[in-house]
Amino acid sequence: MFSYDQVQQLNRLEIEIYKYIMGHPAEVSTMTIRQLANQSHVSATTILRFLKRMGYDGYAEFKFTLKEQLRQDAAQPVSQTVVPMRTFFDRMDVPTVTSKITAATALIRQAKTVVLIGAGTSKGLAGYGTHLLANFGVYALQVNETSQPLPVTAVDLSDTVLLLLSVSGESEDVIQQGIFYQQNGAKLVVITASSHSTAASIGDVVLTYDTPEVRAISGGSTLSQLPVVYFLEQITMGVQKVD
Repeated sequence: MFSYDQVQQLNRLEIEIYKYIMGHPAEVSTMTIRQLANQSHVSATTILRFLKRMGYDGYAEFKFTLKEQLRQDAAQPVSQTVVPMRTFFDRMDVPTVTSKITAATALIRQAKTVVLIGAGTSKGLAGYGTHLLANFGVYALQVNETSQPLPVTAVDLSDTVLLLLSVSGESEDVIQQGIFYQQNGAKLVVITASSHSTAASIGDVVLTYDTPEVRAISGGSTLSQLPVVYFLEQITMGVQKVD
């Protein structure tokens, strides 16, 4: 229903509408525009502007298309987790994404040291990325303590790449580390779920995966981290290739 190129042009509020629709398609198919506005915390005017940008003449046309999509999905059922992942992987052939992965790979090839950093779930993924890169001969280290004090003197990091992982892109400790590395000459590669986050705004190369949250039985929600694993593995495979 929404192409990669269209999603890339959305602003912060419109991204929230997109995520809510993709995460709750059945509920949205029965909502009025005001109900959707309340649930996604935007105005009805913002929703209409979003739909126009997505190629729909109005809310009625959008709901008709959504119901048709749900009917087709019911005929070929897939799990709730597979739907956003299928959308994500459908985007991966887009030249823009491929060029960003290539750019990240080029920076890592040229660096003497690659440092990976992340907090929470991203900390474990940073460890996985460190392991991957080290296996292919890259000198890779992980910052395990993101809240550690920053050096008080300048450090020459011109031969370093910092690979910053953050789901929200707003983790203060991680961003402070990123700014320090960048200010001291390092290149910054950011992988985040939020294309409008602070982390995304400071990266030299930014890889995003604006996928919707998946609801857990406990009532909480989470984002699949499969896109992060995909990016890390694509970068690593790119590093080992011989031009």
